[in-house]
Amino acid sequence: PGHSLSTVTAGTVTAHEGDDPSCPPHSYSVRQGFVDPGGDRVHLLRIEGAVEARTLAVQLIPAGAAQRIDAPASPYRGC
Repeated sequence: PGHSLSTVTAGTVTAHEGDDPSCPPHSYSVRQGFVDPGGDRVHLLRIEGAVEARTLAVQLIPAGAAQRIDAPASPYRGC
C-alpha cells in the first residue's frame, strides 16, 4: 500500500513489471537500490541465478495496513 525502498545486499534480483506486456527485466545487484512506489503497481521480484540474493527493504506504509497485497497472476506470459 505504500512505498518500499530496497537495496540489494547479496546476489542479483530481477524485477518484472506486471502492467507491461513486454515484461522487460530490470536487474539489480549488490549496492544497487530501487523504489517500489506501492499503490496498485504490480511487480514480481525473482532470483534468476544460482547465487542466493538478499535485499534490505524499508516499507513506508500506513499504520495497520498489510505489508503485502497479492495480485492475480499476470496475463502476460513470462512475467
